[in-house]
Amino acid sequence: MVPSIVSLDHSLFYHLYNLSGRSQVVDFLIVFFGEYLIYLVILFVFWHAYRMWRKGGLKDLVPYAEASVSVVFARGILEPFIHLFYDRVRPFIALSLSHNLIIDAAPSFPSGHTIVMFALATSVYFYDRKFGWFLYVCGILIGLGRVAGGVHYPSDILGGAVLGIIVGWLVYAVSDRILKKSPYLL
Repeated sequence: MVPSIVSLDHSLFYHLYNLSGRSQVVDFLIVFFGEYLIYLVILFVFWHAYRMWRKGGLKDLVPYAEASVSVVFARGILEPFIHLFYDRVRPFIALSLSHNLIIDAAPSFPSGHTIVMFALATSVYFYDRKFGWFLYVCGILIGLGRVAGGVHYPSDILGGAVLGIIVGWLVYAVSDRILKKSPYLL
């Protein structure tokens, strides 16, 4: 990275990271958003998919099937592939931070939590804009929690968001093409 971009990345990191350690409530929110919100969101998405299936049948599960493919590809294939070539050390290790609230040992770039949330949000957005925006907001909160918790730089979050959006869009585009060519699949 260019030195000025690195200094901006570190400056933004410290602004968010310095929120931690101020109060138990703020620390609780940082840990909740950065560590646990993703699991609640995924459970909510499953519940939402179940409701759609009960209401409309298999055809209403297309966005969730696409979302599943997007998440598996982004987190299970793309992120580990990037880690093979770019092993960025977590900020709490690289900067020798003492009061980080979240611990994670995997490489820092891209953020796995963020790549999952933005792939999921993008896949759903094409079918349900309100729900997609809700998922994007959750992804932003998760990313901010990860930075404030000391496990990611802002550029890790931005990279995860961009990659998640690209993967979600590509899966949608391929799926849309396949479904248009063969409308009898559903």
